[in-house]
Amino acid sequence: MAPAEPPRDALAAGLAAECAGWQALLNLLGEEERALIDGNADRVASLNASKLAQLQTLDELARGRRDALRSAGHTADHAGMNAWLARQGQSGHDASWRQLCEMEQQARAMNQRIGTLIEMRLASTRQALNVLIQAATRQNGLYDEAGQSVAASTGTPLTAA
Repeated sequence: MAPAEPPRDALAAGLAAECAGWQALLNLLGEEERALIDGNADRVASLNASKLAQLQTLDELARGRRDALRSAGHTADHAGMNAWLARQGQSGHDASWRQLCEMEQQARAMNQRIGTLIEMRLASTRQALNVLIQAATRQNGLYDEAGQSVAASTGTPLTAA
């Protein structure tokens, strides 16, 4: 007995849902990238929950696609998807699959740029902290370990002869 083919409408709906999900993720990544460029750390933090939820949605959609591939007797990978699409014989589905793959690559590239921007922000922050630490060390400390300000050591008053 041959494996049952999922209905074509289910394939089309699944691909459309995945494409919409990837587009939503790309939009979120674009917002995150703009917030990092603008130095808006609060906006970056506020996007984390939405980004996580979107990634979970994409995972569920991909799991459904892989399950459908297995049910149709194909491997749950790109080769299996290509074989399934070839069996369906609808070029529109092929275009949706290619679009989905392109959006995944775009998301990877955006994520790489975001990582670079975060690293640049961290390097800048580390540099600023090092300057403050060196200034505090030279003046016998402006802040103690608890972050409380302390008076700099008093040397010779400027008015002394």
